[in-house]
Amino acid sequence: MTHPSSYYSTSWRYDVFPSFRGEDVRKNFLSHLHKEFENKGILTFRDDEIERNHSIGSELLVEILKCKEEQGLKVMPIFYKVDPSEVRKQTGKFGMGFLKTCHGKTEEQKHSWRQALTDAASIVGGHPQDWDNEADMITTIAKDVLDKLNATPSRDFDDLVGIESHIARMKTLLCLDSQEVRLVGIWGPAGIGKTTIARALYSQFHENFKLSIFMENVSESYGGTNLDSYGLKLGLQQRFLSKLLDQHGLRISHLGAIKERLKNHKVLAILDDVDNIEQLQALAKETQWFGKKSRIIVTTRNKQLLISHNISHVYKVPFPSREEALAIFCQHAFRECSPSDDFKDISIEFATLAGHLPLVLRVLGSFMRGKSKDEWEVSLPTLKTRLNGEIEKLLKVGYEGLHKDDKALFLHIACLFNGHHETYVKQMVVANSDLDVSFGLKVLADRSLIQIYVDGRVVMHSLLRQLGTEVVREQSVNEPGKRQFLMSAREICGVLSNNTGTDCVLGLSVDMCDLNEEFYISENAFENMRNLLYIRIYRSNDPNTNKMKLQEEGLSYLPQLRLLQWEAYPHMFLPSHFRTECLVELNMSHSKLKTLWGDNAQPLRNLKIMNLSNSPNLESFPNLLEATKLERLDLSWCESLVELPSSIQNLHKLSLLEMSCCTSLEIIPTNINLATLSRLHFRNCPRLKTFPEISTNINYLKIRGTAITEVPPSVKSWRRIKEICMESAEVRILINLPYILDTLCLRGNTKLVAITNYLIRLRRLRMIDISFCVSLVYLPKLPYSVRYLTALNCESLRRLHGPFRNPSIRLKFTNCLKLDHNAQEMIHQSVFDVVILPGGQVPAYFTHRYNGNSGFYHFTFDGSVSFYSFKVCLVLAAGTRFESCQTSFYTSFRGNPIKKYYTYILNQPQLKVDHICMFECVLPPDYDGPPYLGTRPSTTKLFKFDFNCNYGCKVLECGLLFLEARKSLIAAKRAESSSTCPRPAKRSKAQV
Repeated sequence: MTHPSSYYSTSWRYDVFPSFRGEDVRKNFLSHLHKEFENKGILTFRDDEIERNHSIGSELLVEILKCKEEQGLKVMPIFYKVDPSEVRKQTGKFGMGFLKTCHGKTEEQKHSWRQALTDAASIVGGHPQDWDNEADMITTIAKDVLDKLNATPSRDFDDLVGIESHIARMKTLLCLDSQEVRLVGIWGPAGIGKTTIARALYSQFHENFKLSIFMENVSESYGGTNLDSYGLKLGLQQRFLSKLLDQHGLRISHLGAIKERLKNHKVLAILDDVDNIEQLQALAKETQWFGKKSRIIVTTRNKQLLISHNISHVYKVPFPSREEALAIFCQHAFRECSPSDDFKDISIEFATLAGHLPLVLRVLGSFMRGKSKDEWEVSLPTLKTRLNGEIEKLLKVGYEGLHKDDKALFLHIACLFNGHHETYVKQMVVANSDLDVSFGLKVLADRSLIQIYVDGRVVMHSLLRQLGTEVVREQSVNEPGKRQFLMSAREICGVLSNNTGTDCVLGLSVDMCDLNEEFYISENAFENMRNLLYIRIYRSNDPNTNKMKLQEEGLSYLPQLRLLQWEAYPHMFLPSHFRTECLVELNMSHSKLKTLWGDNAQPLRNLKIMNLSNSPNLESFPNLLEATKLERLDLSWCESLVELPSSIQNLHKLSLLEMSCCTSLEIIPTNINLATLSRLHFRNCPRLKTFPEISTNINYLKIRGTAITEVPPSVKSWRRIKEICMESAEVRILINLPYILDTLCLRGNTKLVAITNYLIRLRRLRMIDISFCVSLVYLPKLPYSVRYLTALNCESLRRLHGPFRNPSIRLKFTNCLKLDHNAQEMIHQSVFDVVILPGGQVPAYFTHRYNGNSGFYHFTFDGSVSFYSFKVCLVLAAGTRFESCQTSFYTSFRGNPIKKYYTYILNQPQLKVDHICMFECVLPPDYDGPPYLGTRPSTTKLFKFDFNCNYGCKVLECGLLFLEARKSLIAAKRAESSSTCPRPAKRSKAQV
């Protein structure tokens, strides 16, 4: 009998308690068994103190089996020269001895002994009576006992942060009840915890399988010899079967061995750290190799490997949350799950530095354990710039396994292009073709070295970026000018001032805010950097800082330059011999430029992005005749620019033209049509009077703050327009609008007196804002599609064409103080989601009123009527702002609300007079009516409502109107599908 696995924490003095009968057993078999146990390190109870000729009787057997059931003790019956069936049935020689033992005992005792013997003889795994070779049998028994002792479930994973969540997700993928053979992948970057999760799974489930194996470091055991592919696979299979079957020295001669040996066995096999498809083909080529309900778990850094092997069940291990990351770090730094108050802030910094990578969190936590607060503060800056040796070794495994082209792409992203769109990366990185870069990005993503988000951003983990920086530094430790990329402000200053750059340098990136003083670049600093592709000189803050001084012709030696980003460029012109033919991006924001290169056209056949924003001295638009691939042009805040020339008609791929805040702009071309222009911005160009008719393909047009007075009829034919923003323009009468418009903003058009009646024909219009149109008196009929009507502070607005029909519409008439009686009545008769308008009392049709912001009500129903929604009316006090309200609905005096509703009306001005706000609340679908009070059925129902408004907005009065199900569920749908106005909501028959 061995100690129980379920009582692992119990302090046991012995591993095994042998129960035996017979003096001959003591002197022969038991003494040899004790010796074998001792040789294997198994601590055994010895009964030397028990009086001779006293055997351990049937009473003890009963107690042993009781311990098995109640405490989980493992019982191993050994039938030494006796037939198990005689024990089970108490027959034969054993039965005769048993009858003697039972003499004089009670029937209850005899029954319990018989049952115990039957149970003991029926235990699976008992050793048979074949004792031809007693020595071998004793060795086998000792090995089985040792295996059972070693099979005690581990508690090693109980304290791992987040392990329960990982196990739960993996159990779903494993689907252990299914009869199929299933392969499941665990995928993620190095250090994320793949192996740890796999070990925890193995610990929890391996006893449920006839055969199980955790095969560590598969990648390391494959290769490193002169064997061919077949020989490597054969060796891997041999190692796998030898360990799984516990047959040391096992030899196989062909790759069908796994199928032959395991096709009828239920197997759990964990293949850890697989990095080659041939490893999977050697160990789990087909599901038919294994018996029913087998599970093969593969951990890898390479997603493509799983895809190639048709493993569709894949668990992508997520990074821990901030709280989990801090807990992991603290477990190793303090042996606690949270830091003391004194170490809290710096612990968070260390957890952030680790990038929430579990293995790095553990390494850094262990590294800092026991150190003083001062030592922590000294260590942090160093660790931000240099990787810990163990961490670097871990991360470098993934990098070293890449092809040389993929390594180059890795370094480009780590040093320059992290966080950029994948299209931008493809444009910037020099490769044999775009396909090569696309393939390389996929390789890096599949190997968890980058993430490509849904929006296309390419993001590399901070520690991997640090690894990339370290790899580049190791290219030439003592001579930075011989590295591919220069990232350190100090080292860049040294190279540019001492003219030590070489043709090894591909790119440099420096934040001028890292410079302590002004720095003068040598006149010939770039002369020897003939392969320089990327210059990025920027300022993370302080936009007026310009600490890098350059000679006027300093950029004349760069024939292959693809990126030039030089914020606050110090000269009025680019060098006369500046080479532009390879440029992909030119970013000279906040510069002193007056012009770029005069009137002469430059070879700009690769240029895609140009940013000259915030260059207040720029007087002339650059000649872009040959920039036929230009996609984005930003000239915002170029306050001296007067004209947008007609040469822009050659920019056939331009998608964004940003010219906001060009305060001197007066002239723009007309009668041109840029085929791909989708975003056009002329915000706050106060001298611009001409409506920009330069493309019929625009999606978003921003002409806020211009002097434009009218919209031309041609806009009606625009087929892609979604939004027009004409806020604070000079429009007096709005007649022409595109039929497919989604959003129209006329906010702040103080001269606007009339809007076209054909607004009703804009069937896609969803949002209209006429706020602060102080001269507008009448709003024409809106299409049913409108969901947002905002009319704040429309001081002259009197008349509306209605009623409104869309039950989802949100109406804001805040401070529209001249709305006439008909307009207000029309609003009350409308169907809406929420409305706010001037008013001082709850309308009469609200059957229940209460002063203040909450109330208790008892309502009586006639038994046949129920409500599933209710309408709320709040009277809001003048002098406050209303932006949101939380409505809580209760069905008892105590306890939590059964439903909360949140009503938002954002960007509201201060209320000049009292206002009313009305909205409808719909009860949950599973709401089956209010509960009865007391123990007997009753028609008395209890409801409680709370209304909590923000910004100190005071609720003077509230009203409630209970609505029948017919209104909530039927009329709303009718309103959506019919052009006729739905009938007003029908009130329920609830009475106070």
